[in-house]
Amino acid sequence: RCQPMKVLHVAPSIARSYGGPTQSLAGYAVAARNAGIDVSIAAPRCDYDDLNAFRRRAGGTRLHLFRAYGTGAFAASPSLVRWVSRAASAYDVVHIHGLFNPISTLSARAVLRSGTTVVIRPFGTLSRYTFRHRRTRLKNAYFSLVERRNVVEAAALHFTTDTERDSAGWHDMDIADRAHVVPPPWLGRDHRAKERPPFGGEVVVFLGRIAPVKNIETLLDAWPSVSRSKPRGRLLIAGSGDRGYLRALERRAHDLGILDSIEFRGFLSGEEKQSLLCSASVLVLPSHHENFGIAVLESLDAGVPVVVSAEVQLADFVRRHDVGKVVQSTPAGLASAIIDTLNDGTLGARTREIGAEVVAKEFAPPIIGDLLSSMYHAAQQRSR
Repeated sequence: RCQPMKVLHVAPSIARSYGGPTQSLAGYAVAARNAGIDVSIAAPRCDYDDLNAFRRRAGGTRLHLFRAYGTGAFAASPSLVRWVSRAASAYDVVHIHGLFNPISTLSARAVLRSGTTVVIRPFGTLSRYTFRHRRTRLKNAYFSLVERRNVVEAAALHFTTDTERDSAGWHDMDIADRAHVVPPPWLGRDHRAKERPPFGGEVVVFLGRIAPVKNIETLLDAWPSVSRSKPRGRLLIAGSGDRGYLRALERRAHDLGILDSIEFRGFLSGEEKQSLLCSASVLVLPSHHENFGIAVLESLDAGVPVVVSAEVQLADFVRRHDVGKVVQSTPAGLASAIIDTLNDGTLGARTREIGAEVVAKEFAPPIIGDLLSSMYHAAQQRSR
């Protein structure tokens, strides 16, 4: 009897505040186990509530947690890297999540030295946008001196959309035969059990990290036009981020005279997030760059239409199923799309009817599990 394939995932965080990458990691673990793969995860420790939330999502996945120092892209965990270096040979594949952080970078380097098959998921960081937005010189130097070698030597590169894969092609690297597109699986939520607002509601929601890449400034700039058309409209902004940046957004809203119709809700999860989506009339994601967009799936699963920028890489999915609008992220464009969506009862009814169905059809764990299995076997063949 054949032994199941053993795969170790290495992640820079499993905290809920890490957003989509944490949710997708839990989904990948579930999908891989459904495909008969023995899954373990190595990651930095997190607080008790975050750990329990992740365990609920990831089910019985085996976790190896380590002390970390620092935050964000500068977090480091020497004990995690040492353990990965020693343990790598016990696994058939080590799946590294992320680039441009010491945990992922050093773990990838250690596993490549051990000879174990390595798969790297770049989180969209191989795009031109990443290299041209913030800390440009540092990123280019880090990639040239450290990260490029990991990417070149990895047996497979895991992208979540065709767009992400294609946007990595500008680097002078041969990745075509190592590129695999495996979207995050959707584990589902019980939004539909809740009472939904009647058609014609006027609650607009942003859900995600509060960071410059999300382009919330343009959403705020669009809101005065929406308010004039929808005097009872409310804009609810949910997510966590740098306090200084949050204060800057609040000052911008004050200067625009729209604070009375906006609420900054902070980080929400579980029942609070569910209640937010169940009250929403439309979700808006105006990002400058969005590697996938888990919030889009959350919204559609709850029956809520979306307005997204063309840079959200689920934009084609939204167009294909006609469950929202894809726009250029300008104040006028966003305002027009939000108003049109709030007025479009047919679009709202359609999304309520088919949103959860189309999400489940394309992103169900069994489908993604088969894709993961194929990617891992292809990576092993290439390593041999």
